[in-house]
Amino acid sequence: MNAGSVDIVRRTCRRVGLDRNPMRRREDRWQSGVGILLAVLVLVTVPLVAVLIGRPIYDAETRAVQQETARLHRVDATVTEVGKTPLYAPITPVKVSWRDADGTARSGDYHSNVLVEVGAIVPVRLDATGRLVEPPSPARPMSRAVLTCAAVVAATVIACAGGYLVLRCGLDRRRARLWETEWAAAGLTWGGRGAN
Repeated sequence: MNAGSVDIVRRTCRRVGLDRNPMRRREDRWQSGVGILLAVLVLVTVPLVAVLIGRPIYDAETRAVQQETARLHRVDATVTEVGKTPLYAPITPVKVSWRDADGTARSGDYHSNVLVEVGAIVPVRLDATGRLVEPPSPARPMSRAVLTCAAVVAATVIACAGGYLVLRCGLDRRRARLWETEWAAAGLTWGGRGAN
């Protein structure tokens, strides 16, 4: 380590209360220690949550999406009417028609995520009753896993920050009482009169 690196390490240790300053009270060391412990807890929580909570949720949701998709029947439908695409979403409402397995003509509303024209062929999904349905989103497993992990990490951060603030307030009150006691003792020593 060069001299600049050593100075940075010393300054950092002094700022977080890990130096050997004789003016630091036991309460100051407690506060620093608990703060570092809680910071490490938050940093360890993120990968643990991803492995222990996020991965099982992702796997379960992936299986659910695959099962839902397997229950749907794919049919090629013809676009019969194209609606107006809203500005806020790249989804075009269209009317489509198709024939069932027995040859019956059917029609329904469909939302295309690509631009289509009348007469275009689009793949649609039907449920067991022959009703037109949207297939489950392939992004659903990842989004649910990420949202759940984010909620757990946020709850951990809030709990750790709240615990630290409660500890700090309690230690601040204790430091204030000790400060007043020491000033009263100093008044007796320095002036001989003590507190009035």
